[in-house]
Amino acid sequence: METYNSKIAGNDQVELIHLSRDSTDDAAEEWAKAEKMPWPTLMKDDTDGDALFMPYFPTGRMGIPAYVMVDHQGKEVARGKTEILARLK
Repeated sequence: METYNSKIAGNDQVELIHLSRDSTDDAAEEWAKAEKMPWPTLMKDDTDGDALFMPYFPTGRMGIPAYVMVDHQGKEVARGKTEILARLK
């Protein structure tokens, strides 16, 4: 949350969205609440996982959490927390 508050929260050029891959909505909501996440969460059953994930993770494999920065057209701009934070400077 420190990184979010210092690098993202005040930046009107960036929107953070949590795409949950948890097996249940309750699990996703518990995690988001525990982490005190103020950004929106899209639940697994409310999204088309293939459409959202496959362009960025074509093998279907990713670390958890996985970070991908995309522009407003969905083009990948940066990958991984370190690279994304460097782009936000």
